[in-house]
Amino acid sequence: MSGGEPVAGGSAGVAVMASPITGRPAVVPAADPSPRGKLVSLSLGDEPDARIARSLAEMERLPYVEQVLALPDVHQKAQMEIPSSIAVRTRDVIVPEFTSVAVNDGMGVVVTDLDAAGLTPERLQAFFTRVNMNSAAHPFDGNRYSISTDELRRVIAEGGRGVLERYGFPEAMLGRFENRGVIAGAGDARIEDVVPLHLLTTRFGRSEMGLNFGGNHFLEVQVVDRLLDREAAAWGLREGQVVVMYHLGPGPFSGTLLHHYSRRTKLKPHRVPMFFVSKLLFHYVQRLGRTHPARAWALHFRHNRWTPYPVDSDEGRTLRRALAMALNFGYAYRLATVRAIVDGLTEAVSPHVRADLLCDVSHNGITEETWGGQRGWIARHNACRLTPGGPAIVAGSHDVASYLGIGLDGGEDGRMHSYDHGAGNLIDHFRERGTLGSEPGSVLRVRMSRGKNAELKRREQVPMRSAAPIELVMECLERNRIVRPAVRLRPLGNFKN
Repeated sequence: MSGGEPVAGGSAGVAVMASPITGRPAVVPAADPSPRGKLVSLSLGDEPDARIARSLAEMERLPYVEQVLALPDVHQKAQMEIPSSIAVRTRDVIVPEFTSVAVNDGMGVVVTDLDAAGLTPERLQAFFTRVNMNSAAHPFDGNRYSISTDELRRVIAEGGRGVLERYGFPEAMLGRFENRGVIAGAGDARIEDVVPLHLLTTRFGRSEMGLNFGGNHFLEVQVVDRLLDREAAAWGLREGQVVVMYHLGPGPFSGTLLHHYSRRTKLKPHRVPMFFVSKLLFHYVQRLGRTHPARAWALHFRHNRWTPYPVDSDEGRTLRRALAMALNFGYAYRLATVRAIVDGLTEAVSPHVRADLLCDVSHNGITEETWGGQRGWIARHNACRLTPGGPAIVAGSHDVASYLGIGLDGGEDGRMHSYDHGAGNLIDHFRERGTLGSEPGSVLRVRMSRGKNAELKRREQVPMRSAAPIELVMECLERNRIVRPAVRLRPLGNFKN
């Protein structure tokens, strides 16, 4: 992707245009092309709160930061060092706190040949139950999709390719993942020089594979509600068709590994002593002779807020390998998810159902990319990498439609290289203010505990709510030549465990 000098976007004016989604007039903030430094802000008309504004301004002033892109759904999560829905481009350094420790968290869409008319609430619940019965009841619980020690080592080096045979997928499956499911560089060093031994020798990092739908993660059965772009037909989609969307990852291995390379604010208090001891053993015993004691303490043990690693330093090269290994595990983790979805459909809905992955897109990570004709590092926090011409996923909520879009050119000089992975924060604001209207239909919500002996915790039908918040996001993304809407997906059933 090519790019130019960072140019700020703003909300100096507004434009009234017909919504490409609803056909109704929509007020969309007009772009402000005047240069204002490194910050590009895609505002929806409301100024971000003071904490976010201060954080973005501080990042903009850092000498190694070349661009900060704040997306329409920008917000601040508790205990995070930076806001969500942003992307940061740096020069010659990597800053682990510029993304979540859970790198390669992601979403995907599995296309089926089922029709929504024949999918009853009972069949939906049977599907969710079948998938969930193969989930891990705890981190050491081996199950149908767990991997072996040898497979873990292959995954660390090869990404998704390391479990293609294990999960029975063809080579072509890798083409549905970003980077073909692998980040290069993980095999440039001995694994034991980068990964704590307990992550390699115990079942903790390899037992729970692909089925953790807790927190803001979900498994959702949806119907193609509306085709908005003829190119979507090339994806094999038609109105009334059932698809399955998932959001989860990257599994216990990746976050645990990267917690050994920085001290993050989002860490449960009871885990702090455990990580302190583990990091001491890793950096001062396992890596004895390969690390500088004082630098290791400053980089890995202190609360630094933002920790710049020079990419060509010894510590920077080690962190890059750790990032590659963590990202690679995330690809394999979600391949397990796809396998479980296909198995659940054939075993609980119909043995004749056809299902195939359309795309899988991550929204947390740090990767080296070409921008403006030069290589640079882009960290994304709850933001997805733009792929011109490729599918883009923007998630709604359990009772609000989601969208599939088509990546555009990123605007003038391709400076818009990322997009929102969802509109959840904006939807919550509408909900809290009492301005989230209703739409026809309802959604089955199912929550269960995990494992083969799982219990049903809750089942309810909830009314559909208005898609107005996510439509605002999609209109902003299209106006800035990032993503144009192609398919509206209405939820039929939503599952969490």
